Amino acid sequence: MAANTLILGLAAGYHHGDVRPFLLSLERTGYAGRTVLFVSDTTRDLDRMRAQGAGIIPLHRPAHLEDVPYNGLRYFLYRDYLNAAPHTFSRILITDVRDVLFQRDPFDFPWPDGLNCVLEDRGATVGSCPFNAHWVREHLGADALAAIADKPVSCSGTTVADQASMLRYLDRMTALLDPPTTGERMAGYDQGIHNHLIHTGKVKATLHDNTGPVLTLAQTRGEPRLDAAGRILNEAGEPAHLVHQYDRKPELFKRIRDELATPSS
Repeated sequence: MAANTLILGLAAGYHHGDVRPFLLSLERTGYAGRTVLFVSDTTRDLDRMRAQGAGIIPLHRPAHLEDVPYNGLRYFLYRDYLNAAPHTFSRILITDVRDVLFQRDPFDFPWPDGLNCVLEDRGATVGSCPFNAHWVREHLGADALAAIADKPVSCSGTTVADQASMLRYLDRMTALLDPPTTGERMAGYDQGIHNHLIHTGKVKATLHDNTGPVLTLAQTRGEPRLDAAGRILNEAGEPAHLVHQYDRKPELFKRIRDELATPSS
């Protein structure tokens, strides 16, 4: 894949062991683009992260965003980074870090132009998932939840777009993230906004389910299937480009931690 691609992630408060599976698995795919991790004052082992190819940017939190949790703050960081970028990236992935594993170059897939969003297991709907329903209802209101209650849950943890489309998405996300709704279990309210935007058509997106390039595991049943080489298969029986939320599957989590989280002696 061409090197004019970008991965953006947030590693606030993490240490090298938290991000090593992400960075090492990405390196093993032969990825040649740019990777940027925003870090906080409590993020440790920055030199090790740099040695694995990550560009490190200390995050700055403006005073007016002091109540926005990290899950929401990242969209402001990504927006400002892209607005200041000296050139245009052909494709951008914004992604969770601690629970994401790469098996193939994430851009070695024919992503359509525009915004590309990822669905969780199709058995989960916004209204039936207590977390997503809570985020939408508490932040956007009961009518907003009713409008999308029957829609499948889209995970806000992995999103791909060309730069112009990504900036439009980030502009719409940040417009609704501030001011935040604080309170119990609201740290993930960004996903409520994400689902509101894509399911009401306020942003146009191509949706990819678990038969596609990203396998999102939290709401799936049992452990995922593996092929003879130990690669994790999506629901179409193909090795997924990205595996997200692998820590929700105990056997898979143990294997990944054993293989990737601890440097070999």
